[in-house]
Amino acid sequence: MPNEKTRVDQWVRGEIENLDIDYTEQTSNIKEVKTALKNASKQGGTGSGHPEFVFLVNDTLIVVEDKPSTSELELLNDLGDIDLTVPKATANYAVNGAVHYAKHIVEKTTNFKDVIAIGATGSSDARGVLVYHVQNDNEETTINKVGKLTDWQVLTPINFDEWYGVNVLGNLSKEQKDELELKKIAAGLHEDLRNYASLEGENKATVISAILLALNEPSFNINSLTGRKKPNDGMLIYRAIEDYMTNNEISPEFKVEVVMNKFAFIKTSVALNEKRKDLGMTPIRYFASILKNNVLEHFKNNIEYDILGNFYGEFVKYGDSDGNGLGIVLTPKHITSLMAEMIQIKRNDYVLDPTAGSGAFLISAMNRMMKDELSKGSTYTNSHIKQHQLFGIEMQEKMYTVATTNMILRGDGKSNLMLANMFSKTEDDFISENIKAPITKVLMNPPYSQGSKGNPDLYEINFIKHALDMTTQGGKLAVIVPQSTMTGKSKIEREAKKSILETHTLEAVVTLNTTTFHGQRAGVQPVIAIFTAKQPHPKPKQVKFINFKDDGWMVRKHLGLVDDGTAEMKRKNLIDVLLHDTDAETEFMVKSSITSEDEWLHSYFYFNDSIPTPEAFEKTVQDYLAFKFDQTVHGRSYLFSEDIESTKK
Repeated sequence: MPNEKTRVDQWVRGEIENLDIDYTEQTSNIKEVKTALKNASKQGGTGSGHPEFVFLVNDTLIVVEDKPSTSELELLNDLGDIDLTVPKATANYAVNGAVHYAKHIVEKTTNFKDVIAIGATGSSDARGVLVYHVQNDNEETTINKVGKLTDWQVLTPINFDEWYGVNVLGNLSKEQKDELELKKIAAGLHEDLRNYASLEGENKATVISAILLALNEPSFNINSLTGRKKPNDGMLIYRAIEDYMTNNEISPEFKVEVVMNKFAFIKTSVALNEKRKDLGMTPIRYFASILKNNVLEHFKNNIEYDILGNFYGEFVKYGDSDGNGLGIVLTPKHITSLMAEMIQIKRNDYVLDPTAGSGAFLISAMNRMMKDELSKGSTYTNSHIKQHQLFGIEMQEKMYTVATTNMILRGDGKSNLMLANMFSKTEDDFISENIKAPITKVLMNPPYSQGSKGNPDLYEINFIKHALDMTTQGGKLAVIVPQSTMTGKSKIEREAKKSILETHTLEAVVTLNTTTFHGQRAGVQPVIAIFTAKQPHPKPKQVKFINFKDDGWMVRKHLGLVDDGTAEMKRKNLIDVLLHDTDAETEFMVKSSITSEDEWLHSYFYFNDSIPTPEAFEKTVQDYLAFKFDQTVHGRSYLFSEDIESTKK
């Protein structure tokens, strides 16, 4: 039923409607929440609870209660906690009523363990809005005061994650805040590019790439984008990119041609180049102003963060025609840098990513190489690294354009990026300063789940084999793949594993956190495998199999993967065990010789040789007896007969 049309109801309703989200009054259209509100009357008794307003923002439930007078905002008990006495506090105070409902919901639902409770009071002259966070971890409920809400617009889908991260989770690092800000900008641009320029999928990332390059050209002035017809704003952006490419001697010519062809549509797009009354400018100028004011500096300050790659991921994750359908999985920054450390990339290395994607691995490699000490007289200067020591192959033009832009914006004007199928390349195709460049280190994340789509040669293991064949003898390769790649279930995969061991050496396999690809690939259990190229695997060699599922990274609502405070320590321990032979319990690391028929995983070789504690033994016995009792009362006592077969007969 609708709320009474009091002034406070009308005010709160108007604020919620301005969020442009669906909401309900006096109930919830979510079955689980509606059920939880049964017997939740704030008056006491067995009646149902009827919150003033209920709505979802980015999967978080928000419950609002309001009262006319500011004196009815909140009542605390003698301990200074929110008073939940029914009905004295819950029926007469806005915050107390909202928290009362939120507590019922988190305790009686499976999917809503995290609720924002808001109490609102007052008229237009004097208003008060107070927020509490109510959470249940299946054992206990916690109720924490968040503070005043001064602007309801922080609850819009675009703003909510940042507000939640800062105000509810608290204590974000500067890096987390910067990345959260970039995520917010990407989400906003995702909507704006579609709404103002009718752009979808890959063209969104292309427009952003083009504008960023233009903004880096010193002769370009954003004020020149006035919306005139000839030359239009898109043409001015395009010319600025041409000038930037020429002035910075971007090469080779083929790469420039591919990228410029990809950018060409911005010159003719009507939607991009027509002035809009609601913007007061053309969409392309509007996008340029956002990027100039909010993103450009991040390329200088967040040198290891794959900004364009993460923008691309944000743009394509809502559609079915791109991204995961092509096997694209964007590797998180903490993984790209970890893999570069695992194979000890140095200043004098020549690094290849044969499935370059947005260029994230090349960015991590470049930063690690430039941080390595430069010895006196060395020719491996930062400039030399950028221009001659980084190689990438990418077969999709859209990703090639993103990767090229990514590298150019980091000062890599002559990056050796190839638009090609990696299987068409050999070790002789990598040329630096007109001579063959020996690929000494390889980082890669091949397309996933492509082998079962009609071309069995595209199994991940075949990407690994070919990349090793392109690497110089003694070179190192680190690859992140699903653990199924290491099991070799199909005949083709088993044959590829056998072929790899005949020519190359498997050094280690590290099982990762199941949430590593959070938001991209549900259910993928990733592993990192490390190989040495062109040294046949010795039969007695002890390969290291490491369980690194507990890596110190956790999924936090609205933030995604964040460091729980232990990630650096756990990473150091991994490196010590992997590279420096530090001792480790078998639960963490097992050494074993291998064959191509084995599953190259820690779980395959691990045997729990620890003696169980008395408490663990007692719990196992209790669990068994409880299971036996349950099965017996349900008529399945035959399962526990000493002679099951005779019992069945």
